[in-house]
Amino acid sequence: MLAADKARAMMLVEPKHFSLTEVPTRGGEDGGWLAVEATGVSGSDVQIWKGEARDVVYPLVPGNEVVGRVAVQGPHVPYPVGTRVVVEPRIRCGRCHRCHQNLATCVSRKPSNSYGMIASVEPPGLWGGLAELMYLDPNANLHPVTDDVPSEVATFVHPLASGHTWAVELPMLQPGEDVLILGPGPRGLACLIAAKAAGAGWVGVTGLDHDSDRLNLAKILGADATINIENTDVAAELANAIGRRPDVVIDVTSDDPEAVFTALDLVRSGGRVVLASTKGNRAFHFLSDVIVAKQLTVRGAMGASSIGYQWATNQLDTDPRIDDLVSHQFPLSETPRALQAAAGLLGREELMSVAVTF
Repeated sequence: MLAADKARAMMLVEPKHFSLTEVPTRGGEDGGWLAVEATGVSGSDVQIWKGEARDVVYPLVPGNEVVGRVAVQGPHVPYPVGTRVVVEPRIRCGRCHRCHQNLATCVSRKPSNSYGMIASVEPPGLWGGLAELMYLDPNANLHPVTDDVPSEVATFVHPLASGHTWAVELPMLQPGEDVLILGPGPRGLACLIAAKAAGAGWVGVTGLDHDSDRLNLAKILGADATINIENTDVAAELANAIGRRPDVVIDVTSDDPEAVFTALDLVRSGGRVVLASTKGNRAFHFLSDVIVAKQLTVRGAMGASSIGYQWATNQLDTDPRIDDLVSHQFPLSETPRALQAAAGLLGREELMSVAVTF
């Protein structure tokens, strides 16, 4: 049983309008409860805050990059009370054809099956990490995480898991292959870490003028080249660095349709492209002939696999460099500023990733 019958939560009533409120913790006997320690602010949280995300019904409690401790074990929670865990954002029924194909979406849960995107009218209402307590659905996937790092650092397990899925699993990366990552955000840097750990031969990261701090960090994390696309010819840089085009290109840019064309253009013939970012629902002209002519494999990526989470929790336990990847933290009461920071509205200097802590 929970000690409290209510939990404080930052309710997003409508786009850009948070309300700090108390939500009853009644119901949900089939699941469990998590005492939230910290929640990373992701790009999808920013889209929901701006009102740009599809399949979102307000009000809701955002936050899908959650770390905390089991507060109520419940019949389907495999870990005892007090265990520190991260929660996979996606909730899968495990029965529908999409779940059997390990896709991110689930037929049984509509309009959304992701923590941080489920409306609070669905009982018990606490479906996001920007709250003191979060409900653990019977189908939630949990992963134990080390007690040896601060809670805000532990939230970076989520980007790390995506990095492994996007840079290693989906393109079936082989040791010695060359990888170009478009975008030096948290998940771009996570792709860099994962690709290097998997034995990639050369890894480059691209960014813009305002990404200078992130590109510098990419060098520290082991990037063989960092490329500012606003003042550098990327194709020429690749020719100088590796003498050919890379085997894998990963698009992790934010809201940039042009990056799709860049990825298809820069990858070698017969190579693989992973598209791991959305483009704000903006329509743009797409010429598919380049895919045919170059005989490319193109994969869409949404979220991380359970294998990615298993790798990421181990990486967190052994890689001290991850301490530098969470640059900003805010208390729950300052959630609006956390969203503004993650959106780059408070300045981009030294901005890596953002967490809300309790």
